Amino acid sequence: MQSDVLHCELSSGAGYVMDWHAHDCHMLLLPRRGSLLLSTEDSRTGMRLSSLSFSAVGIDIGHATAATCSEESHLTLYVEPDYLRRYGPGHAGTDLLAAISGHGQWSRSDVLDAILVLYDRIEASMPSPLIDAEEQRRRLRHLNHLLFEECMRIVARTERIDAAGRNGNNALLIRQVQQFIDEHLEEHHDIDMLCRQFHLSRRHLTRLFREIARESVVDYGNRRRVERAQRLIHERGMSVLQAGLAVGIDSPSYLARLFRKHLGILPSDCRKTH
Repeated sequence: MQSDVLHCELSSGAGYVMDWHAHDCHMLLLPRRGSLLLSTEDSRTGMRLSSLSFSAVGIDIGHATAATCSEESHLTLYVEPDYLRRYGPGHAGTDLLAAISGHGQWSRSDVLDAILVLYDRIEASMPSPLIDAEEQRRRLRHLNHLLFEECMRIVARTERIDAAGRNGNNALLIRQVQQFIDEHLEEHHDIDMLCRQFHLSRRHLTRLFREIARESVVDYGNRRRVERAQRLIHERGMSVLQAGLAVGIDSPSYLARLFRKHLGILPSDCRKTH
């Protein structure tokens, strides 16, 4: 695992934009927070990347990236051709060089997410007075290699999302919208804000969401709010008012109506069981 053939960078901040450029190496793009719009020279429309997926861009493929929201961060793994040739053949029966020579998007695995969580913990602990700098760099190089290995395993064993057809892309898009709602339950984003966030028309978003999620955007958000409020009351012993405020609902009576609609119980029933 030589550091000169595998390099990792963390980018974050509001308004991230990278204009058109190309690399003399392979690039793996892994969003950590928020989402990115990735455009390439041979695609008509940009691919939306979130923490549910990652993308590979091959050597000399022109591309541009831009954050689709203010809270965005991502890891970029630059893989030299020699590195791919040295460590890639372990995935028998798959021509990895051909698989990532253009561009594509793949769904992430639980293993990949676990490696990224560990990466964040090590990054946050640096520099550490208990571990010398060289040992910290060695650990990061090892994690870089694990990221590379797991991404290549996914590429070798699963289909590209953009090769799965329009329905596969739509399903991933709706999962990304659901993930955004789940992460911001207390903020009560309206549909128009979600449309701006994901660059969709109101008609297109509401139709796709109902078609794939089998419920409306509003019903999904409210259902997730009462589910979280139920856990806060039952598991943490919060009052009904406290749980409601934690999920952006300041009216106990409105929270009770949502409980009856989505769970068939009252918030006070959670207190009794607790």
